Amino acid sequence: MTRLRLAMVGGGEGAFIGAVHRMAAALDGDWDLVAGAFSTDAGRNTRTGTQLGLAPARVYASF
Repeated sequence: MTRLRLAMVGGGEGAFIGAVHRMAAALDGDWDLVAGAFSTDAGRNTRTGTQLGLAPARVYASF
């Protein structure tokens, strides 16, 4: 089976539901988080991308 490439909008540092969505998606294990726009706050957005192991170029300021 081909792994899915997942991008996330919202759900950054301090957002409860983002972690819940990532945990639920991880239950099937067939996806990789490859990009995201996690917060309109630049610091939170960058920190979340770093915490999730994303390359800085794949963390976007807006969607």
